[in-house]
Amino acid sequence: MNKARPWFWAPALAAAPILSLAACGPGPRDNSSRVAAANVAAPSDEHSTAGQNVTVPAPRAAVQAAPSRARRCGWLHNPTPGNWWMVDREREWVLGVQGGRQAAGMDDLPDMSGAGWVETNGHYGYGCACATITADPSGEVKAVAGFEARPLRACRADKALPRP
Repeated sequence: MNKARPWFWAPALAAAPILSLAACGPGPRDNSSRVAAANVAAPSDEHSTAGQNVTVPAPRAAVQAAPSRARRCGWLHNPTPGNWWMVDREREWVLGVQGGRQAAGMDDLPDMSGAGWVETNGHYGYGCACATITADPSGEVKAVAGFEARPLRACRADKALPRP
């Protein structure tokens, strides 16, 4: 008998989608910064690539960019121990993964209960917050600072935010 299980069935398995989201980013990627298309001219023979687009890796220096730092406001999720992410208008930012990497500054989280915290799994759940997030170009969060708990109504009123 194969029963469908709820998403929270195994907390260790619940982290797996988070890991894959961190690797995939918010959706389709524009790989123009990673590769350059070139029209290769070669002598005419049966193995020639003349007139075809060939993908050539861009120089490594062109791929690396400085981490960006921005103030982000949105839903702060903590569904299970060690799993933290923030969803703002642009995307989901993975701040920590149970048994894995935690962004620098996660120890400085404020008490969220004063501004409102929705408990969905014991004392784990979600709330509304702002934080300064430093992320690399791929979207991997390196550090968070300046956490500020906000009232739930602030995130609920923001129509650009998805529902928690």
